[in-house]
Amino acid sequence: MRSTIIICSVLASISVAYASEDQGGLPPGSSLTDEYTFEPELFRGGRFSQTALAALAKKNNVAPGKYKVAVYVNGKFIDDVNVEFVKADGDTTSLCLRPEIYKSAGIKLAPELHSRLKPLAECLLFTQMVKGGSVNMNLPQLRLDLSVPQLAMNNLPRGYVNPDDLDAGASIGFINYIANYYHVSYSEENVRNQDSSWASFSGGINLGKWQYRQLSNLNWTRESGSEWKNIRSYIQRPLPKLGSQMSMGELITSGRFFSGLNYNGVSLETDDRMLPDSMRGYAPVIRGVAATNAKVSVRQNNQEIYQTTVSPGAFEITDLYPTSFSGDLDVTITEADGSISQFSVPFSAVPESMRPGISHFNMEVGKTRDSGDESLFGDITWQHGLSNTVTVNSGLRIADAYQAAMLGGVYGSWLGAWGMDVTWSRASLPDTGYTEGWMTHLSWSKTFQATNTTVSLAGYRYSTSGYRDLSDVLGVREAARSGSDWQSTTYQQQSRFDISLSQSMGDYGNLFLSGSTQNYRDGRTRDTQLQFGYSNVFYGVSTNLSIARQRNGGYDDDSKMQTVTALSFSIPLSRFGARAPTLSTSWTRTKDGGDQYQSALSGTLDERGTASYGINVSRDEQYNNTIFSGNLQKRLPVTTLGMNASKGEDYWQASANAQGALAIHSGGITLGPYLSDTFALVEAKGAEGANVLNAQQVTIDSHGYALVPSLTPYRYNRITLDPQNMDGNAELIESEKRVAPLSGSASKVIFRTRSGTALLIKAHFPGGEPLPLGADVLDDDGNVIGMTGQNGQIYVRSEKNKGDFIVRWGESPDERCYLPFTITDAESEQPMVRLAAVCSVRMNRSEQ
Repeated sequence: MRSTIIICSVLASISVAYASEDQGGLPPGSSLTDEYTFEPELFRGGRFSQTALAALAKKNNVAPGKYKVAVYVNGKFIDDVNVEFVKADGDTTSLCLRPEIYKSAGIKLAPELHSRLKPLAECLLFTQMVKGGSVNMNLPQLRLDLSVPQLAMNNLPRGYVNPDDLDAGASIGFINYIANYYHVSYSEENVRNQDSSWASFSGGINLGKWQYRQLSNLNWTRESGSEWKNIRSYIQRPLPKLGSQMSMGELITSGRFFSGLNYNGVSLETDDRMLPDSMRGYAPVIRGVAATNAKVSVRQNNQEIYQTTVSPGAFEITDLYPTSFSGDLDVTITEADGSISQFSVPFSAVPESMRPGISHFNMEVGKTRDSGDESLFGDITWQHGLSNTVTVNSGLRIADAYQAAMLGGVYGSWLGAWGMDVTWSRASLPDTGYTEGWMTHLSWSKTFQATNTTVSLAGYRYSTSGYRDLSDVLGVREAARSGSDWQSTTYQQQSRFDISLSQSMGDYGNLFLSGSTQNYRDGRTRDTQLQFGYSNVFYGVSTNLSIARQRNGGYDDDSKMQTVTALSFSIPLSRFGARAPTLSTSWTRTKDGGDQYQSALSGTLDERGTASYGINVSRDEQYNNTIFSGNLQKRLPVTTLGMNASKGEDYWQASANAQGALAIHSGGITLGPYLSDTFALVEAKGAEGANVLNAQQVTIDSHGYALVPSLTPYRYNRITLDPQNMDGNAELIESEKRVAPLSGSASKVIFRTRSGTALLIKAHFPGGEPLPLGADVLDDDGNVIGMTGQNGQIYVRSEKNKGDFIVRWGESPDERCYLPFTITDAESEQPMVRLAAVCSVRMNRSEQ
């Protein structure tokens, strides 16, 4: 019936067009927009349902039934879902949606309906649920547009994901592997050749929301043999209702306010990824007042980053996306009467800045490992955004004979964003007993819009003589036990200053400056690093210049300031076509090392960029040595292979590497190029060769599976199959899916396919009359599997070699016929079988 309606709608538009040319065909005072007009003579002799034609006389009427459509609400795509049109008032059909569709679309429902939402078994009429809304069903494009008044919409932040849509994924095991073999052969007889190999294995097992992860390495050398080492293993579980993630096992502290530590234990931390995109990172809340239905525009550095329409009265904008820019926000309110008002909101942030009302909590408890002396410890930190200008930070660390407490915050103003925290520590050290002290840290960030200068971060840290990080305390205790000395960049540090500054000069390029310096209380000389750089593109040639000065402190006065100057150019050789190589050349000079020159030619070998190469030559003037090298890499659907080789004055070197992944699941083993912590397993039985558009070079394998290497957790991810290169006797019933995975999950995405022999049937009635255009073709189970085309042609697939199809062009029993077909075993092996058949109006076996 659906396809019949489409054809009839076209004919109806033709009828209306003819009526428009003949004004006598329209009643006086009527217009073409009143309703559709059908001329019965246009359908004379045709087998069209008069009931369906009568229904089409009603504007925007859709035949009752279920439709798989793309749903848009106020122009925003929601999802591809099944919707239903039902007869609600006489012959008029109305849209009826399941409650979960309303919820997913963000449409408000009356509180008295909430009890009815739990079973999710019945649909609710759109006209009853949304007052003032409208429905536009585009059948040819299978698109449903819903217009919903703003008052009937939930005020959800941009990027919101319905918690009911979050997918915990399938039970699965997976492994990522990276392997490298390295060989060096020397020309001197007394120098032994070197052979070594290294492999890394990372992966885990998912069982529901519980996820096990492990990282291990295997090393082999000719001299010492092989060694297997477990780096980390732990269990994690996302807790969406708490907005957090729990981990247990071999872990690493966050290092946000206290020194980083390796430990065995448990952690519970807020997972900011669970927040919508527009609530992550820092952005201020914009408050204002509108007199009418006004347009509000937000600009930053002369770029519009947000626009919305607000109702009269006070308004708040809380869902600004965090930007990579710094600079104040310029807000413009354009009223409906044309009047304009403007104001500015200061915008500067340091890494610890939080949005108003947003909190971040972290708790870690366990026993330290690989950090010197082992100790039980516990960390608790909490951050909260109080307002646009103030963020509060706090923390507490307790260990064996060690305590530390931190309190601080961030203040943002037109002077920039200031971050300050004070940490107190008390520790017991060998020989000296208890010592305590303070560490103060101050940071600042600001963009000067007049000159387009950005101070990304400037920080100063000062420690009193008694302050100690826990990592240093554990190191000192272990060193005292073993009789050795302990050193680190933070041990007995007195002060440290860091700065990062960038200056944009428009078409003249970009300048940057970064540096740090620190001094100590134990007699070590000052550490200093300073780097200046310039970059620009001249006529397609990328140019980079950097000058670095560095001195590493020590306990003697022989440390000297070293200067390293580097100049590089990158030239695309575009005259050689789409796969044009790039020529890169660089010069580096150091005070003690002299001059070094390097030139490289790199590019791809195929249109898809799956094979790449590089050729390199370098010259070291100090050692009077020239080295030639090259590399080749090929990316295959299930692995990436690489080769490297080089030749120096008295040696040659070669290496090979491979990278890939595999997943073990209920359907077998599936190979892939790599797997991130959150990925998808696609199942499309019979769709061998179909391309996964969301993942480069990933195709459905012979078992009907493929791995999508990476998904974004807590976000809607669209996975699309391209059937162009499909093999076998199957076709896709659906080609696009949407999934919102939990972090660490392996979402199983199933695409329905239709298998069987492809049939192209030229069908007609016993009298030779072709079947009606657009009639539905059904299988034995009553499923619509095709439709009739011009001159009675039908394209379908059948898993059987013999049977009957039902052709239906109306609702009454005399508006259908039965189409027999028979194919031989030899024909079933062909890509497509062409048949001619007579469709007879008769009773089927079940009705006889």
